[in-house]
Amino acid sequence: MCLFGAGTAWAQTEGAAAQTTPAAQDAATTQDGQTEDEIVVQGYRQSLQSAQQIKRNSDVIVDSVTAEDIGALPDRSVTETLQRIPGVAINRFAAGVDPDHFSVEGSGVVVRGLTYVRSEFNGREAFSANNGRALSFADVPSELMGGVDVFKSPSADRIEGGIAGVVNLRTRKPFDAKGFVLAASAEMNYGDFQKDPSANLNVLISNRWQTGIGEIGFLASASYSNLKSRADRLQVSSFRIRNLYSDGDVNANGGTTVAGRVLFPRGAAIGTQEFDRTRYGYSAAAQWRSNDGSMEAVFQFLRSDARQAWNEHTVEIATDNVSGNGDSRRVPGTTLQFDDDGLFASGTITGPTGWRADQFTGDARVPMMGLQSNNIQRSHTEKLVTDDYGFNFKWDVDERLGVTVDYQHVQSSSYILDNTLWNSTYQNASIQLNGSDYPNIQFLPPQVCSGPAANSQNPPGTDNDCAGFGGRAAGAPGSQYSPAYFGAGHTSFTDPFNSFPRAAMDHVEDSDGNSDAARLDLEYAFPESGFLKSIRAGARYADRQQTARFSTYNWGRISEQWGNNGPVWLSDNVDGVTGGNGGTPVLAGSNVPYYFDNFFRGQAPNPLAGQGRLFYGPDTVKNYAQYVAYATLANREWEPTVANCPADNPANSVMRNGGWNPLYNRCGVVPGTWFLPGEINPIRETNKAAYIMARFDTEFGNGLHLTGNVGVRYSSTKRDSQGVQQYAYGSTYLPTEATCLAPPADASQAVQGYCSFPLATRTAVRNFQNGAIIESPGKTNYDYWLPSVNLKLDVGGGLQFRAAYFKGIAPPATGLIRNYGAVSVNAVQNTNADGTVIPNSYRLQATVSRGNPFLKPVEADNFDLTAEWYFSRVGQLTVSAFYKRLKNVLTNETYRTTYTNNGQTFDAVVTNPGNAPETGKIKGVEVAYQQTFDFLPGFLKGFGLQANYTYIDSSGVPQSTLSETDPDVGAGRVTTVDLASLPLQGLSKHTVNITPFFDAGPLSLRATYSWRSDFLLTIRDVIVPNDPIINKATGQLDASIFYSLSDNVKIGLQGSNLLNEVVKTKAVLQGLDGENVEVPRGWYMNDRRISGIMRFSF
Repeated sequence: MCLFGAGTAWAQTEGAAAQTTPAAQDAATTQDGQTEDEIVVQGYRQSLQSAQQIKRNSDVIVDSVTAEDIGALPDRSVTETLQRIPGVAINRFAAGVDPDHFSVEGSGVVVRGLTYVRSEFNGREAFSANNGRALSFADVPSELMGGVDVFKSPSADRIEGGIAGVVNLRTRKPFDAKGFVLAASAEMNYGDFQKDPSANLNVLISNRWQTGIGEIGFLASASYSNLKSRADRLQVSSFRIRNLYSDGDVNANGGTTVAGRVLFPRGAAIGTQEFDRTRYGYSAAAQWRSNDGSMEAVFQFLRSDARQAWNEHTVEIATDNVSGNGDSRRVPGTTLQFDDDGLFASGTITGPTGWRADQFTGDARVPMMGLQSNNIQRSHTEKLVTDDYGFNFKWDVDERLGVTVDYQHVQSSSYILDNTLWNSTYQNASIQLNGSDYPNIQFLPPQVCSGPAANSQNPPGTDNDCAGFGGRAAGAPGSQYSPAYFGAGHTSFTDPFNSFPRAAMDHVEDSDGNSDAARLDLEYAFPESGFLKSIRAGARYADRQQTARFSTYNWGRISEQWGNNGPVWLSDNVDGVTGGNGGTPVLAGSNVPYYFDNFFRGQAPNPLAGQGRLFYGPDTVKNYAQYVAYATLANREWEPTVANCPADNPANSVMRNGGWNPLYNRCGVVPGTWFLPGEINPIRETNKAAYIMARFDTEFGNGLHLTGNVGVRYSSTKRDSQGVQQYAYGSTYLPTEATCLAPPADASQAVQGYCSFPLATRTAVRNFQNGAIIESPGKTNYDYWLPSVNLKLDVGGGLQFRAAYFKGIAPPATGLIRNYGAVSVNAVQNTNADGTVIPNSYRLQATVSRGNPFLKPVEADNFDLTAEWYFSRVGQLTVSAFYKRLKNVLTNETYRTTYTNNGQTFDAVVTNPGNAPETGKIKGVEVAYQQTFDFLPGFLKGFGLQANYTYIDSSGVPQSTLSETDPDVGAGRVTTVDLASLPLQGLSKHTVNITPFFDAGPLSLRATYSWRSDFLLTIRDVIVPNDPIINKATGQLDASIFYSLSDNVKIGLQGSNLLNEVVKTKAVLQGLDGENVEVPRGWYMNDRRISGIMRFSF
């Protein structure tokens, strides 16, 4: 939000893009002879003119957005602002690997098809203490920014690290204004989906004085921003190739034959996520300039305090269970429909429930048929704080020599709690796609397979028809009881009789980091008559320390249908004693029905048809102790506690649940923390850099004017990533000797394979898996020479051309260089040379998943050519072509070795991040246009247009399933299709921004439509079946109207997502013809938001 659009004169000649280093001043240099009084921001036109001047006069290729730009649209974060710059795109999901969780305000900044973006505050390194390398732009209050610059061809004096681009965020300084300023704004937001108003408040005070020791200025500002919003989702899950039989089903029933092949789903899901985001921002600056103007000092401080809480309710078919229990199929007596390509179009699906441990008890309740479903309540809260302190001193020693000294300190922390509880039910799913905008999904009660025995058959076509699966697929031969699920007196999903607590999961991040950096720059200017304009040289030292404390997503069972006489139902009496029936039905009281009211704003039918589902009620974050007690009580009712942790960890000698244990109660946890030793990863990087750069400026006799710079930067980095190699406790996952000596109750590979080895071998495995924690060294260093050249040729008439080259590097995200290794031995089936499994043949193999502290930066050679025509003060047409050649791209790496521990040695397969040997290429074109129509008569001259288009293509860029936010980053996650057949993740071939505006007198109108074509959101969905996910083409319309009541007061309305854009995703899998095919996956709807604003400025 702009605080200064109502009459305040803020100089933009230097403030628009000036940095605290000489490098940054390039972007701000204005026409020769201009002073800071000549250009002031008094409207959107002036902001465009300022951004145009920055671009035109800079020695490097840069695009900028000024403060009025940021405030003229409902940009709630810098992320949303950046998407309006040519070559920049954002997505609308909180994490690329998790396409189930929406981000209302945008995330995931991509510049020219790449995520290797460097972030800066006022020309200095900026970062968030999460698992990434850069700043979390979505958490920065745009209200505090004086402008944003995206540098696309950085010069040698700019800090290395941005292959895609450098995003520099500029805060305001006292000398940016002519004198005293007091500005404030108040705003009320309202979303038509969440229907919960929220407020934004901002204030700034600034002044400057002439004194005997020079001019002094002080500035302070603060912002508070709250936004409440909501996002709903519909999903169709887990399409797979299935045989279609002659009776119209996808399951082989007696006497049927295969009639063809089709793509058929295993289930569906719905969800509602409610957000409450609060940002606090504070900035301050003190500035001094000597009386003769030869010296200037500035101190700047910025605090970004971003907090977000969200709560989610989800109903989803547990498709992993469906596939393992006999797979999905039609409900008997119904019809399946498919389109001409064999893609499922409509039908009602069900499936067998699998083994039912309650089938021989007096309470046989788990139905024989019905898709097991999860009712998931998830609570999440986070707090990300970054404090940035900067000091800069510039001294023009004489008319030739200039000296700049700069110092920065950054302190950052990230604290996240994320807790989930699963309830489980059984239901069928009616799904209608039929080419409509949204699918019609209805979750229905399962059919009841009743009768005197499980093998009985009901009349075909009736509601109780169990023909085709009877006792065979239900896994209930000989059962003498009819399941009571959804039976008489219990025909509602809100009845605790029909739900049970299934699982819990908690996750914590408590990371922090700090950085100190100092630099010295010297510049010697030559006489104006010469070719050389100046020589710059400088050096920088930076020391960054960061500790990631990032737990696993700690999933564990509470109760299940397959063991211990069946699950613990919410209606059961419980007292925490396994196998009894004492106590009272206390679980039911902690669960409440949720109805998904106003689902999809009523534009899609409510999938529950008015019948709610039971969810755990308390907030699992705010009421963590209650959450733990609830899950513990239910789990101990279902299964007994287990023995203490191994004796070599006496600090953790406590009784543990047989299933889920909270993070702090896991074996091996560092006392007093949530974390295992391998989840605490301190990293320290020191960087020494130096550069030399020549700036030149010459005019030719034919009117051509050549300017530019050429230089080289040397960068040397030392990294120390501390960590451990952690061997699993064999007692926590290996079959017991009692299990091996008795006929195994199950024939799983884990039991059958392990137990097939002699006792001596099994003893060796247990000795190897002793829970040992071994320190792992992780020191490395690297250095690079990074040349760069930027040329600009002015041919007159406002036409100029640029050519640029720079060699860039992008250090790996901190989440990928975490130094840890998780080692476990398992029995693996042997295979023939053709890959077929050899029956009853096993080998013991250690699997090692680890981060890689020795990763090298990604390298790139970058080339740019531009043509720029400036035909008026606010009028430009520019065309830019770029080409990037990348190597050392980060990807998955797998190799074989041996591991020795406690006197035992085993072969091992290691997976970790690595640098790919292949070379990739990215190329593209950016076209930008802006103009005010001053040539039109009357009020029409107030109109104008700003637009840009970007085309990007890639080839040969290695891809991976790596994610720095995955606790098991080195686990070698595999995708379901050939990576070479997928487009580059995050890259849209086409992006468009178009902004018509009217700005005349007291009235300002503006609308922006931002659109991007299809792009690969993630190579591997974190949700089963782990398919690649495509984000289909999407666009959003935002608009604003402001009216100046006086020179000091302005009122306005802003609207966001005015067209109610529904984001759609599709999954990629191998189709019927062997080629990749896209199938429906998800639909996401969020608020349309409107804001009423009043701004004051004096």
